[in-house]
Amino acid sequence: MLIATICLVMLELAIAVIAPIGFIYFSLWVQTIPYTWNWDTQLIFDTPVGPLNVVAMQLFGFCIACVLVILSHFGSAASQAKHYKWHLGFIGFCILSLSYAPSAAYGFRMIAKLLGPFLFMIALSCCITTPEELRKALNAIKGSGVILLILALFARAAGIDSDPNAAQTGVGGLGPPGMGPPVFAAHMLPVAMLALASYLCKPRFSTLLFTIASAAAVLGALQRTSAAALYLGFSIILFLGTRGIWRLLLPIGGLVGLPAMMIFSETFRRRMFYGSNTSQDLLNDPAAALSKVNSSGRSDLWDMMLGRFFAPHPVAGSGIGSTQDYLYSRAEAGAGVVHSEYVRLLCEVGVIGLALFVLAATSYLWGLRRYSANSSTALQRTSALAAIGSLVAYLVYCSTDNAFDYVSYFGIYAFGLIAIAARARQDDLISDPALAIVRQPQLPPYPNLMR
Repeated sequence: MLIATICLVMLELAIAVIAPIGFIYFSLWVQTIPYTWNWDTQLIFDTPVGPLNVVAMQLFGFCIACVLVILSHFGSAASQAKHYKWHLGFIGFCILSLSYAPSAAYGFRMIAKLLGPFLFMIALSCCITTPEELRKALNAIKGSGVILLILALFARAAGIDSDPNAAQTGVGGLGPPGMGPPVFAAHMLPVAMLALASYLCKPRFSTLLFTIASAAAVLGALQRTSAAALYLGFSIILFLGTRGIWRLLLPIGGLVGLPAMMIFSETFRRRMFYGSNTSQDLLNDPAAALSKVNSSGRSDLWDMMLGRFFAPHPVAGSGIGSTQDYLYSRAEAGAGVVHSEYVRLLCEVGVIGLALFVLAATSYLWGLRRYSANSSTALQRTSALAAIGSLVAYLVYCSTDNAFDYVSYFGIYAFGLIAIAARARQDDLISDPALAIVRQPQLPPYPNLMR
């Protein structure tokens, strides 16, 4: 286990030094493959930098590889980084909070989780510069989704169930061997967003089938947060990428379809509510059903963590990594993570840290929206719409799950798409507070799907 992880990290570092652009493609294609599926990933090893498990080793190795790529393109990296001031401010404040964090080990680990997607975004911006290279990067994202979907279907056919909730609900969500459904769904979200954006900009039957398969994979994981992220991400892409009734069809349909799914689908009903509620029970007394919404213990955990870490230090928090230091060192806490990145930020970096994170996310969305409105090619429009949908899905996923922890599965793909969207117009970029945006005459109206 340890030797294999070290070999993988050394391979990443070698590729980053020898062929930086190859490191970008390598990361997009294979970072999601669960090579540790039959290992005890929580087994701790003593290393020169302290006790680490294989996941932490891989994370630190990935961040170092990104830094090596950035250093080899330092001038370009500095030019790109200046467009992401709010994100830099957020990470900078988190680093400052190390000065009062209770654990340096968990603090640095959390900093690596936050840095990973950002460093990869800058590394990609430095290495990939031509339209052909951008298309290869987009194809790598799609390819990673195909690989995971094949592995998930193989696991289902072989009777391999990696869903820990299956014992309680009797139904296991879709997921590859050793990768739980939440992680699988998290990765398939940006893949599905890219597939939909590709279809809207260049309609093909094969792309439509891939979009449907990607969306079905997310829903097949049977994760409520992922389903909501898929719905909102698709809704915003359709709203910005189409016209007429199509831009409102999914949002309106969701208002009817999502409640109907919870009422009439026994599988989702089991996931949503405590007890053995029937469809008739929910229709007869909706208020009683809402009182039995299954939060999987999250609401009680959030109350406890906010009371312990946020209430004493609401402005600046209790220090980065403080929540995981507490949860991992106390078995009686009953959880390893907070299961809400917004609650985690409030606890660890307070109102200041959360505000900086929200400002960074808002600046990305604002810049990408302007970018999509002024696109002049299918590549530019596809990457911009996919980046918007993926970022929206990422932010929704943060609400009740651990998006920060899924660096290799979600973070580098969501922020990689932002970098691709910016670099798609590299020849005519201009300075913008959020992204490098070019102001050109708008394209003809987005395609009317009714034709």
